[in-house]
Amino acid sequence: MMTAIHGLALTTGANRVIKGGRIDHVCGDPTLPPDEDFAYGLRIVGTAIRSLQTELTEPTLFDPADQPMVEAGRAS
Repeated sequence: MMTAIHGLALTTGANRVIKGGRIDHVCGDPTLPPDEDFAYGLRIVGTAIRSLQTELTEPTLFDPADQPMVEAGRAS
């Protein structure tokens, strides 16, 4: 589950929770310039994909800030 309200998601039983940007813009930040917003969204989606590849034994929060930045299809 991608959400900006990650604490609630974890307490309600979601097993994979991806920390999103904002309630009204989960996969980005509209206050950023377009290219930075796009890169931030890619980081969130990349985190979600990696979460699906991770074996879990308990509910887990995945934070995009812990992942490398991705720009136009390449990691940096």
